[in-house]
Amino acid sequence: MSKAEVAHNENSSIVLNLDDPTHGPHPGNAGTAPVCNVPEHQRKPSNPMAIGFGAFALGAFMVGLYNTGLVIHIPQAVMGVALGFSAMGQLVCGIGELLLGNTFGGTSMLTYSGFWFSYGIMFSGGGGFFDTAMESGMHELEMCLGLWQIAFAVPSFIFLIGTFKQPWLIRVLLLQVFCTFFFGGLGAFTGVTNLTVAGGWFSFTLALNAWYIMACILLAEEKIVHLPMF
Repeated sequence: MSKAEVAHNENSSIVLNLDDPTHGPHPGNAGTAPVCNVPEHQRKPSNPMAIGFGAFALGAFMVGLYNTGLVIHIPQAVMGVALGFSAMGQLVCGIGELLLGNTFGGTSMLTYSGFWFSYGIMFSGGGGFFDTAMESGMHELEMCLGLWQIAFAVPSFIFLIGTFKQPWLIRVLLLQVFCTFFFGGLGAFTGVTNLTVAGGWFSFTLALNAWYIMACILLAEEKIVHLPMF
């Protein structure tokens, strides 16, 4: 999750040099209009991790509201954010990171983009998941939700191991992601509400951490302040 740094020429500009005989009519080039002398720009690539962490944070915040039951009690309230921002934001981030050569960042972001897409598909009315699962009863529905969350906890644990040489904030973030999926899955499997609520609180802290990391990236890019990544 390292940030690519490429020097940028702030003073480069488009120059129209009318004094240059090659830019105006002359005996060998009569009637030729002046042309712009456009220097080659060293373009600075953007850091896709900013939108990736921002998208992750907002989705995790909404999931935390639902799983803790503080404000909302229906999963469909999360769907708009999940599909409209979190899934798309992390998809763009993941592709961008792969293009920059960051295999770890690209793989992790695309994995969680898939989580948000699957969330939107499963909880949408047109997906047919609820109708099919409810035909077998509430217990079968809870088993499906538990399996779904535990399935995402497995790659999260692998990503957690991969952060051991990265800043502490990144390590804590992946630990929070793993705990969110793990406790949410256990809560669905066992029917223990407190486990699901614990997963919701981990999702809350995950959102705060991801927003902080996004701020670190954006404020450093704008040369406003360098927040510590610990």
